[in-house]
Amino acid sequence: MKCEIPLTPEQRIFAAQNHDLVYKFLQRKNLPIDEYYDIVIFGYLNSIHRFYTNPELAAHTFGNIAWKGMQNSLYNYTRAKSCQKRSAEVCSIHAMLYPDSQSDGITLEETLPVYDDMLQQLDATLLLHDLAKRVSKQQMEIVRLKSSGYNLQDIATRQNTSTKRIRKLLDEVRCVLTELCHE
Repeated sequence: MKCEIPLTPEQRIFAAQNHDLVYKFLQRKNLPIDEYYDIVIFGYLNSIHRFYTNPELAAHTFGNIAWKGMQNSLYNYTRAKSCQKRSAEVCSIHAMLYPDSQSDGITLEETLPVYDDMLQQLDATLLLHDLAKRVSKQQMEIVRLKSSGYNLQDIATRQNTSTKRIRKLLDEVRCVLTELCHE
């Protein structure tokens, strides 16, 4: 129930006495009970709570208020069910991309890249090779140590310099690496 306040004993008795309104609503709308009861019952129970707590509703019959509450629950359900995220088109990766074309065509599966460990290693090696052409020997040694898992303090100790200097050198390497990746 949207308002998470439980019904009082008086409201529960009233709900039981007027429960046939739920079945009349479902019958009038030609909705299967087993499929839609759980949807409209919350509108019905919310209507009882509103009927007892909102004095302005005393001017109306409970039947009209309950009918409107069940109608709103049904509307919200159908709107949520038909929204785009629940009715997205599903396709198989084995389906042809262009089924109407005269050629054999290709499947979506054939367009997906296959992970190749050797190719990844080659790309990394070539990138490091290009990087070595543009940075100093000390910077390449720092990159090698950093990629081997050393922290900045350990690298600074090995290089006989400060961590501030190591950070500055690594920042310069990052800039060069960024340029390489955008070429």
